[in-house]
Amino acid sequence: MEYLYLVALLIFLFTFFMWRSPRLNNPEHVLQEVGDDVLILHTPFARLWPSQGKRINKHKAARIQKAGNIVTLFSHSSNAIDITLSQKHSALVFDRACLLFPSAEKGIV
Repeated sequence: MEYLYLVALLIFLFTFFMWRSPRLNNPEHVLQEVGDDVLILHTPFARLWPSQGKRINKHKAARIQKAGNIVTLFSHSSNAIDITLSQKHSALVFDRACLLFPSAEKGIV
């Protein structure tokens, strides 16, 4: 039973580290430009394993929205990708998203 508590504590500390890491939450790391597409590493685990990220074409983004510590990208087909970040990094990622998707609407809630 003690091992269960130890494993839970280690998972909590690992997740907390990933949430606060400046290297993993760097806007250039979270939103990676790949030709006409942008690779979005939307969760802390996707930032460790980029194969878990999602791709969106630069011309298919309809709206970029920032609400608290979440940056959301909406596509023309009504799909949404939520990027969960710390408050400190969300503004930087929002600014980078505005640069990568110049034709998309911008909004702050």
